[in-house]
Amino acid sequence: MTRTSTMQPFVPGDIFLGLTELNDPDDDHAGAGRIVQYDRNLNLKGELWTDGGKHLVGGLEFDENGLLWAFNDLCVIHVDSKTGAQLPLADKFLPRCYRSASFDADGNAYLGEHMKAKSKPTEGMAARTTIKFPVIPGEGVLGFGFIYKYDVDWNLKNIFECETAPEFTHFKGVTHSSLHPNGQFVTYATETGKRLMRYDVINDRQMPDLVKYPGDDPFDRVWVIAVKYLPDGRLLVTRGDFMELLDEQGQVLKAYPLDTYGWTDIEICADGVHCFVSSIWEGTVVKVNIETGEIVGNIDTGMSAPKRCLAGIAEFSG
Repeated sequence: MTRTSTMQPFVPGDIFLGLTELNDPDDDHAGAGRIVQYDRNLNLKGELWTDGGKHLVGGLEFDENGLLWAFNDLCVIHVDSKTGAQLPLADKFLPRCYRSASFDADGNAYLGEHMKAKSKPTEGMAARTTIKFPVIPGEGVLGFGFIYKYDVDWNLKNIFECETAPEFTHFKGVTHSSLHPNGQFVTYATETGKRLMRYDVINDRQMPDLVKYPGDDPFDRVWVIAVKYLPDGRLLVTRGDFMELLDEQGQVLKAYPLDTYGWTDIEICADGVHCFVSSIWEGTVVKVNIETGEIVGNIDTGMSAPKRCLAGIAEFSG
């Protein structure tokens, strides 16, 4: 099937969602990679069919130059804001299943590695999916669950061998991460794990957890999923069917009920007032006033489970 990309040059306020078209009967996470564009009023504007990888396009993030980053399997995807076109795949990145990106003031990129497993688990929750995970060439494993630092020219500068948290699928590493505004450390999570972890990227050392959630039952839903820093150092985290705002000590400042379950990505809006939160299970996005908790907008992509593919959200600020 021929697919035509209709993505337009980016305008401040445009919203971008990773929405892979799942169409492989033998792999429930595989299909044609796609990023969908919405305008500032949350109206559909265009779409880009991506090259690289065959599973979920996710982890969308803009760098300081307005370049859109996304990830699929072992590929790093870049989209030019001036044309709305994907750039050629770069060969400078280690082949890893990255899932999140942060950028410091010098343009360095910190990429979190989603996968941490020697092979796909054959028992429990992981055995219930037909996904065929890519294996790292020359390594024979799915992933290490590390954080990787690349400079502004995309040269590898460091590999941070960070800790991760146990979770019930037994294959996840650094699934969500966010660099603190001071550039000193990355705060990160292993999705559905019970640790909100931090790694000092200046001194290359594991830091004490920001939060440790109680309990030993991996299925009790007392866990953390997405993380994203506000410019003032407060941290937004999703916890399943709600979101919390934490202070620098990990104390809860505010809780936001989100009704349904599965909120897996957060984007801070350029206006400093709102954030977007997306749900992979419902295929929905809500725009939330951070101070009041009021939901002021929403997008329903129509991609709810089992078509769950909403794996990233980013706003272009210009």
